[in-house]
Amino acid sequence: MTDETPVPETPTGEDICGDGGVLKTIEKAGDASRGTPPSGSKVKVHYVGTLMDGSKFDSSRDRPGHFEFTIGQGQVIKGWDEGVATMHIGEVATLVCNSEYAYGERGSPPKIPGGATLKFEVELFSWKEARKEKWDMSDDERIDEAAKLKANGTEEFKAGRFDDAQALYHDAGELIDDLWYVSEGRAEGRVEEAKTLLFSCLLNEAQMCIKQQEWSTAIKVCSTVLTKDAENVKALFRRGLSYSRSGDFAAAKTDLVAASKLDPKNKEVRDEFAKCKEAEGAAKAKDKAMAAKMFG
Repeated sequence: MTDETPVPETPTGEDICGDGGVLKTIEKAGDASRGTPPSGSKVKVHYVGTLMDGSKFDSSRDRPGHFEFTIGQGQVIKGWDEGVATMHIGEVATLVCNSEYAYGERGSPPKIPGGATLKFEVELFSWKEARKEKWDMSDDERIDEAAKLKANGTEEFKAGRFDDAQALYHDAGELIDDLWYVSEGRAEGRVEEAKTLLFSCLLNEAQMCIKQQEWSTAIKVCSTVLTKDAENVKALFRRGLSYSRSGDFAAAKTDLVAASKLDPKNKEVRDEFAKCKEAEGAAKAKDKAMAAKMFG
């Protein structure tokens, strides 16, 4: 009879801790120019965890969204805090963590036995450095920090990293989302600056969503602008475009007509309205043909 018991593989890789606790193998190189995540930064990853016999015990890829944690805060096993801190954005690495850098002698029943060495394939998508909470910052600090984040977002946009740009624009807007109106104790001299900056960040965020075809998020962001400025042509245009691309042609035409009335010479708005009508006609024709096929 053939013994079909899986044979555990021998761990290999770079000894990144110096004591054999975490062995790292780079499977796909990332962008070294953007550095590695320092302690306190929030990272976004995907991972697949297996025992050394190859049996999988967990995978973030089996669930919606990414897995996020903060480096150096003990939110994950020690092997992850050490290993992910050496990775670059876009990198895929294998981390082999012995029990002292994983779940110790107790393990994590029922899937991980005590004293187990674990193997993880990890992909690093992004990281954000720790920042002060906005309630710990003065209004001036918040506006200045938002301006820096917006500038960083623009650099990411120019590099074609739309997801990273979107996140930076979002964070910038979130920092100053309550500074766009005058209230007691607030420096009036910067309120208009904050308002302009906020709208710019939100509209840029919406544009990054459009670049990634994230229509529902783009609609939500543009709607935030329009609750504060109902006649914002860019917000109406980008929301109308997103409605059209997601198949809500009535809502799209409402926004695009409103934008055109506010800016009659805007060719981009007129062209998008024409595309919307064409897409609506095509959708109706498709539905009609399908109905004829089903019931005709």
